[in-house]
Amino acid sequence: MARHGEEGIFDLTRELVLLANRKTPVETGSMVAEALTYADEPGGDAYRHDELIWADDTPDGKQSMAVWRRELGLRVRPARKSNMRRLSYEWLAGLREIVIDPVRCPLAYEEFRLKEFERDRDGTWVDEIPDGNDHSIDAVRYAVMDDVLRGA
Repeated sequence: MARHGEEGIFDLTRELVLLANRKTPVETGSMVAEALTYADEPGGDAYRHDELIWADDTPDGKQSMAVWRRELGLRVRPARKSNMRRLSYEWLAGLREIVIDPVRCPLAYEEFRLKEFERDRDGTWVDEIPDGNDHSIDAVRYAVMDDVLRGA
């Protein structure tokens, strides 16, 4: 599932979310373009990789996507959320393993490590996953949504 150069992409996503708060679409797009500019190997020349970017499918997200395409030449599409939160969580839970480097991706690591089902007042597990503190998980879910919908 991971392509070359994707190590740390989910932590990078979380870091960009935290840093991009209250910035204009041009500013956030420039941050994304900078994050996509790196060398393929140590000592190599850095260049902007033509990666597809999945963005939030909201009115603000659509405005940002238009600016990113027009002014920065980024390939961006709306995330296919498909109102399938539960299915995508179940798909992720069914994977043999999810490997996250806690040193390079500490925020994503903690988020995945701490996510669990809710409990009721008596402490009994409830078949519901609470929303919140899940930016990295959401980024992963959106990135694999095509696989989830295909049942891969």
